[in-house]
Amino acid sequence: MEALIILVILFALLLLRIPIYICLYLTGVLGLWIFTSLDFTFVAQTMLKKLDNFSLLSIPFFILLGAVMVRGQSANRLVNLAWKCVSWLPGGLGITAVISSGVFGAISGSSISTVVTIGGVMFPHMEKYNYPKPFSVGLVTSAAILGIIIPPSIIMIICALTAGESVVRLFAAGYLPGVLIMILLSLYAWWEANRKGLGKDALERFSMTELGKSAGQALFPMLIIAVLFGGIYSGAFTITEASVVSCAMVLIVEMAIYRAVSFKDLKELLISSGMVSGALVITVSGAGVISEYIIMREIPQKILEVSMAYIPNQWSFMIFTIVVLLIIGTFMDQIGAIMILVPIMMPIAQKLGVDPIHYCLLFTVGLGIGYITPPLGLLLYTAQAITRLDFVQVSKAITPSLIIYIIALFILAFVPWLSTVVPNLLLGPS
Repeated sequence: MEALIILVILFALLLLRIPIYICLYLTGVLGLWIFTSLDFTFVAQTMLKKLDNFSLLSIPFFILLGAVMVRGQSANRLVNLAWKCVSWLPGGLGITAVISSGVFGAISGSSISTVVTIGGVMFPHMEKYNYPKPFSVGLVTSAAILGIIIPPSIIMIICALTAGESVVRLFAAGYLPGVLIMILLSLYAWWEANRKGLGKDALERFSMTELGKSAGQALFPMLIIAVLFGGIYSGAFTITEASVVSCAMVLIVEMAIYRAVSFKDLKELLISSGMVSGALVITVSGAGVISEYIIMREIPQKILEVSMAYIPNQWSFMIFTIVVLLIIGTFMDQIGAIMILVPIMMPIAQKLGVDPIHYCLLFTVGLGIGYITPPLGLLLYTAQAITRLDFVQVSKAITPSLIIYIIALFILAFVPWLSTVVPNLLLGPS
């Protein structure tokens, strides 16, 4: 009954369109007030405790890293390299949009920024070569979710810290699933282009010279990415140190070598990145209150006892998890959903023998799909604003890609090897 009352309070606040961090904070405070006799200084202590984590310092640096690369030339050079790799394939522009969204999304850490930036570059080109607008909108909008799945991912950092798992291992777990989804979306783009004869005028003969030239132009951005991940997985850097080093490198490249970012630009980027980071910090601290309340009241253990009676095996639980993530991800902010659901569902998963890193990755992908799920998927409204299509058209356009993501989610759920093989190879068995 206690858990039910808490859920009713939370969803009532959400329906009132109160900001998510306030909903989470108030729900935790009301739970403590109604069901416990703790002093409210516990709330302040909990908020500080949730923020007292060294790995959280990496978030503002990753946000700034992406913002500088987008404002400068690094992102465009990486997009051009992706195009030269696939320009000879049917649907090459669509495949370029998928690859670019994966790379750019991982760098920027923002799916919305990915849709705006990659869409701004790719939509005119795809329209010029007679790609149907719904196809272009659906593909680019859905590909933006790859930024959540392919590291560095802010959602991954929050999920790993909430679950008490290694951020580095979860980062490593994201590569193969990210590549799998990129391949599935690229195959869809190729199949549609081949079937309907799309973009034939855009095809270019493969040229090793042109590929080498574009790779040379993208040398510094690729070097930054190599240092970032090489430093993390070699043990030379912690996550936070790697974010600082890569951020310093991109500032040198964009300001001193490319001369594409001025000090005025840097001031604007520092302010905007600081505001985004501040919003995330507020959400994490607010969600920390309800998360601590859930753990303190032993709600996960109570749910575990009930679940064991109705969920007979691991496979049933994975299907249940997928359904919950797809529904919750549509209606709730991903960070808030992670900090509420992970403490409740992770103990059940571990009891049934599910690898915690595999389960965290499932959370990342499942909640990410909520960004493109009607009626409240945030990226749907972003795409609508960019393309001027009505919401029904955008929802129809996204349907094939949404189906691909759901298929990929089921594959990831029932083939845990895809999530665990890279962490085990790079870091050893957990």
